[in-house]
Amino acid sequence: MTIFLNLENVDRRLTDKIIKELEAEFFPNDNNLTNYFKIVYHESASTVEDSRLREDNRASIRGIELDEKDKQLDLVKQKVKDILVRFAIDNYVVTLDPHSLNEIVILKRSEAESTGALHCRHCGMEFEDQIQLGNHLRIHYMI
Repeated sequence: MTIFLNLENVDRRLTDKIIKELEAEFFPNDNNLTNYFKIVYHESASTVEDSRLREDNRASIRGIELDEKDKQLDLVKQKVKDILVRFAIDNYVVTLDPHSLNEIVILKRSEAESTGALHCRHCGMEFEDQIQLGNHLRIHYMI
């Protein structure tokens, strides 16, 4: 099984930061043999013959594919949230794609809120309603 991290909604300047951090977090020493970590490009970029040119074209990145089991989906999601928190990127949130079983999506906070999902600005935790979020935020201010 594979887990797909969709980066299509992420600003291109942040894509580099996220990819570098994910490479450091998930990149095993033998990636050339296992193909564990793959950057997925849009169709137009995948037709480029020279792989060096394709790798330099960050604007055509669609996402990252990790050769990981379904059970690790929450772990991968949490690591991506941790990266956003570490870089104080609070205008993006990490959520599961409701249309795909193994896809994690990084969305702008306003887009995620329009679907009804609320996220903590401090830690990225996801909530179903404003009451839960408000109680959670109080805990951050108490600590």
